[in-house]
Amino acid sequence: DLTLAPSFVGSPVLNGHRDLAPKVVLHGLTGPIEGKTYPGEMIAMGSNGDKWIADVLSFVKNSFGNQLGFVTESEVARIRKETESRTKPWTFEELLSSVPQVLPNREQWKLTASDNAKDLKYAIDGDLSTRYTVGKSMKPGMWVQIELPEKTEITGIILDAATSRNDYPRGYEVVFSDDGKTWGKPVAKGKAKDKGEPSKTIIEFKAQPTKFIKITQTGSHRLYWSIHELDVLGAAK
Repeated sequence: DLTLAPSFVGSPVLNGHRDLAPKVVLHGLTGPIEGKTYPGEMIAMGSNGDKWIADVLSFVKNSFGNQLGFVTESEVARIRKETESRTKPWTFEELLSSVPQVLPNREQWKLTASDNAKDLKYAIDGDLSTRYTVGKSMKPGMWVQIELPEKTEITGIILDAATSRNDYPRGYEVVFSDDGKTWGKPVAKGKAKDKGEPSKTIIEFKAQPTKFIKITQTGSHRLYWSIHELDVLGAAK
């Protein structure tokens, strides 16, 4: 059963870090993908304009059963500039190592929370059908804390509300600590849109090392704050 290219459904490029798909379209992709070899390589299409690339990727990310948000012209322009010295297609391994990676050691994390801490295990169980939820309407000051097994350089956090699509945080603040007692200034602050917000809240910031991470929900809403899956992004290799 020969297929010419990987499926758009469940694609690690489309579902992964948002820089991956533009990098592939700009410079192409060659060699095995997740251990499988395809007849040809994905050719570079960087000769097309930033808007064309953004429009095509936005269509793909929201078709074929996908609901993965949109790509902007300014994002493509940024990635084009950052990779302008590249003269050959990516390999799959090289492509993945060029962006922040999900930390693989969640079973070693220690989680605490301001509300309903007993259900935190469901936020890191690898099952999108289960969830951690605060169990009450969102209000400022609710928090979830992660203690990593060792000090690690990180650059982002992903809060996936999955099927509880509207249970995303209406606002958020992220702070770091080396000991879980003394906290630094926020490394990220944000406010979610009232409508059209995807179920995944992706919080990115300048890479820096930490052992403790506290995510505080800063908005108000009648709905619960829920996390079906919680991931931390390590700095790109």
